Amino acid sequence: MPSLRELQSAFAATLFAGGDAVPSFATVPADRAAVRMAVYRRAVFANYRNALAATYPVVKRLTGAPFFNAAVDAFVAEHPSTSGDLNIYGDAFGAFLASHPPPAELPYLADLAALEWAQDEASRAADGESSPRDVLAELTIMATDELPAALLTLAPSCRLVESRYPILRIWQANQADNTASERVSLDAGSDRLLIRREPGGVTIERVGAGEYAWLAALSAGLSLGEAIEAAQDADASFDLGTALRARIEDGAIAGVRAT
Repeated sequence: MPSLRELQSAFAATLFAGGDAVPSFATVPADRAAVRMAVYRRAVFANYRNALAATYPVVKRLTGAPFFNAAVDAFVAEHPSTSGDLNIYGDAFGAFLASHPPPAELPYLADLAALEWAQDEASRAADGESSPRDVLAELTIMATDELPAALLTLAPSCRLVESRYPILRIWQANQADNTASERVSLDAGSDRLLIRREPGGVTIERVGAGEYAWLAALSAGLSLGEAIEAAQDADASFDLGTALRARIEDGAIAGVRAT
């Protein structure tokens, strides 16, 4: 007799196989088993579609429901959820869209999906444990020669998204409550975005090339000195004092420690 794990694996394989596949362990006639499996399959895929539509509303609005639903079905077949909580499912959807041929007029679709996922993650992230005053105090007591090696950590809700396209304007123009008819030129410029959660909700802010490189380096676990080098490579005019002060005040920098 198959084990529970084997039964579950066989059922999952059949579920995502599509077509008229039926479980090899079915105890009813094949035609009735196929009907029952089809009903269950439709319900499962409807749940996936609804979950990803809630996370990626602008992607769905731009592509239309038929394309979006077909893309979700193909994505789910390749990346079935490993968790019972669909609220945290779909992180790889943007990367999937990059390889899943989108409509020709939407070359920015994968980047837009990355922005919507970043917002979703930011909304669910834990709160930071340190206040701006705590972070400033930690920096103040640190010896000058320790600062280049210091590790500055970003708040848990901080996410960074970069695109060659003006994805923030595209996202803003395609909000459900936006009644204005606006066409966004894809030549309007690139975007480097900092997404994070404030008490009033998730915010999206454009940052310069230098600051983006600085934040990305800090997020990757590089030291303050290495992050400054990355920022200056991206923009020689990067002003550390201005950026550091602003990101401590708004809570984006959530901690600092010597190494």
